[in-house]
Amino acid sequence: MNKYINLRLRAGTIAGVVAASMSPVMAQPVDPAVTVALAVEPNSLDSCDTQPADNANVARGNIYQSLTHVKAKDGSVEPLLAESWKQSDDLVWEFKLKPNVKFHDGSTFNAETAAANIMRTQAGFQIDGQAIACLNSGQIPEPIKAEPIDDLTLRVTTTRPDPILPLRLSYVDIGGMETQRTAQKAAQPVGTGPYRFVDRVQGQHIKLTRFDGYWSAAPQIKDVTYVYRAEAAVRAGMVTTGEAQIATAISAQHATDDGRTLEYKDNRIVLTRLMPDKEPFLDKRVRQAVSKAIDRDTLVQVLMGRTGSPWYQFLSPQVNGYVTDFDTSFFSFDIEEARQLVEAAKADGHDVGAEFLIVTRPDLFPGADEVVQAIAQSLQSIGLNPRIVSLENTAWLKYLRKPFAADQPATMMMISHDNTSGDASFSFPKYITCSGNLSSTCNTKIDELISKADISKGDERSQLYQEAAKVLYNDETTMFGIAEQVRLMMVGENVKYEANPLTGIEILIADVTIR
Repeated sequence: MNKYINLRLRAGTIAGVVAASMSPVMAQPVDPAVTVALAVEPNSLDSCDTQPADNANVARGNIYQSLTHVKAKDGSVEPLLAESWKQSDDLVWEFKLKPNVKFHDGSTFNAETAAANIMRTQAGFQIDGQAIACLNSGQIPEPIKAEPIDDLTLRVTTTRPDPILPLRLSYVDIGGMETQRTAQKAAQPVGTGPYRFVDRVQGQHIKLTRFDGYWSAAPQIKDVTYVYRAEAAVRAGMVTTGEAQIATAISAQHATDDGRTLEYKDNRIVLTRLMPDKEPFLDKRVRQAVSKAIDRDTLVQVLMGRTGSPWYQFLSPQVNGYVTDFDTSFFSFDIEEARQLVEAAKADGHDVGAEFLIVTRPDLFPGADEVVQAIAQSLQSIGLNPRIVSLENTAWLKYLRKPFAADQPATMMMISHDNTSGDASFSFPKYITCSGNLSSTCNTKIDELISKADISKGDERSQLYQEAAKVLYNDETTMFGIAEQVRLMMVGENVKYEANPLTGIEILIADVTIR
């Protein structure tokens, strides 16, 4: 009898353990998959094209990794594929690389591959006589030489002193050696990251899967599918229905208050760039009038809501080119003064009625089309003649980058720019110098100040960048801010992810877990 009771008790205990292990509260998903709904499809998955957020959201930190990485919390630089570094003299740096790291194709990461990636990323670099147009090249404004010393030692020599080289190399993502031997962009990317490429159907999806040979801890999520939906409402709806687990760039009207909508700032500014070499923007008074015609307080509050706040400068306060004592009165809303400035320019013979293009993208930021339409109406009210051109990403980029078409009208380019590094060298050289590939500005004083800042450190570096910014705002008046963005994303009820200042350019799937 006792034996029978004991058997029943043991059986009951075992059943209880099994039942507990199967409880919905206790169960842990095995090899879960996630779908991420993006606003824009990447136009490249090559390792040297990961600077634009549209590409980086998929590739950066998932497929590819860099020698160094910027910490999201404080902006400091930490080792990643490099274990350490030191500076031999003003121009020479030595990096010790992490051992036993494999690429997705089974090849070994070493100093030769790291050097090849650094060289291929630079502007003007050629392979077999063919130049490579790498989108990351703007992060290395001066030529540098990278060469292996041994398998795990890399030497980098700069053209002139570069105090922030380790930070700069965080923008050089490392692809497999086969890609570095060709000028062709990688269609099937190979990196060292926690996820390897599976397939891509253009216009539909990109699929990744967990890399079993990853050098660090294996992430929980096994399979990742990226899909593209231009409408913020559709992306949010996909999370609500469970069709997707993560949705980026959610607008305020689709946000929830139940913990599924995550807010973050990534030093991103909505700004505009005017073309000063064509009417109606030849006269600085007209360029100033454009800013003074924009009622940022009302515009941002009504049309952007919790996703923005009024802004005037190019950069955010976290970046060392931000002007702390900036006088906004030169740019602030005054519709009557804006009309007077336009009339004064007209009286001096300027063709203020010349048509110009407001070039934008519907996915540039949530509510972009409505904001641009409101701006156009304000500019019409002061006597200017704008025409809105809303384009998809590839066509928009043609207006953003040099060379500008000689026969195009003057443009007012709408831009959403982030600087997660905290250093103006990742913004100013390409946007406001004479040689900048995104610049409509050419002022020798700006160029001189930026050139000095690039080789300076600390407070002196910050002061020089801020002086360049003042020349841009007060003398050139070709770029100014409209709104500081607050970014929103949505996750499923069972998804755990902490948004951070880098989320806008790299959503690390290794940081995502399913509860």
